[in-house]
Amino acid sequence: MKISFIIPCYNEEQDISKKCQQMVSFFVENNIDYELILVNDGSKDNTSTVINSIKEAVAVNYEPNHGKGYAVKQGINAASGDYVFIMDADLSTDLSCILEFLPLLPQYDMVIGSRHMKESVVPIKQPLKRRFISLCCHILVNTYFGFKYHDTQCGFKAIKTDIAKQIAQRQIIEGFAFDVEYLYFMKLNHHTVLEKPVIWRDDRGSTVKKGASKSFMKEMKIIKKNKKNYIYEK
Repeated sequence: MKISFIIPCYNEEQDISKKCQQMVSFFVENNIDYELILVNDGSKDNTSTVINSIKEAVAVNYEPNHGKGYAVKQGINAASGDYVFIMDADLSTDLSCILEFLPLLPQYDMVIGSRHMKESVVPIKQPLKRRFISLCCHILVNTYFGFKYHDTQCGFKAIKTDIAKQIAQRQIIEGFAFDVEYLYFMKLNHHTVLEKPVIWRDDRGSTVKKGASKSFMKEMKIIKKNKKNYIYEK
């Protein structure tokens, strides 16, 4: 089976080339039939030039910046594999986890990574403030949508491509709550989802923008209001 790996990129000119080489080497070593899709979400640096020069990747560029959800949507639209695999550009989730996910893909419609299951391995934990925000987010999301997930926001997810394209057609969230939107779509259409622990290392360079929590809450309400539009005929 062919896997389309989608990497949303924003101001990644310094590291994306090195990270891509790591991924390509891993794919080749493990005989993975891959398609690497790099989506430049209106970066302000030279990310577009860098990803256009990476011969092993498909580069998707657009302006202006929209948000991670929008970038993932564009990656899905460009995907031609049997499954799409969404990953963060910093490779915070260990690449070895891909090998644990692949055998599960034929069994489930979606497999998601979790940093918060008992079996998850997090060598360096996030700062206390980030962990507190994550816990509050976890409780709110599960309560609001009737989920039972340990972690909806881990940027490591695999979905059957035909289902992913159905989601992309109906997706309205451009920001970080798109993960919730995808899981809500899966629930409403009775698709199977498996949550699996991963090895995850905090990227100390990442930051949460001011007002992100408020935006996330707003997006949650938009998702709930859009409920009927997510349901489709199989």
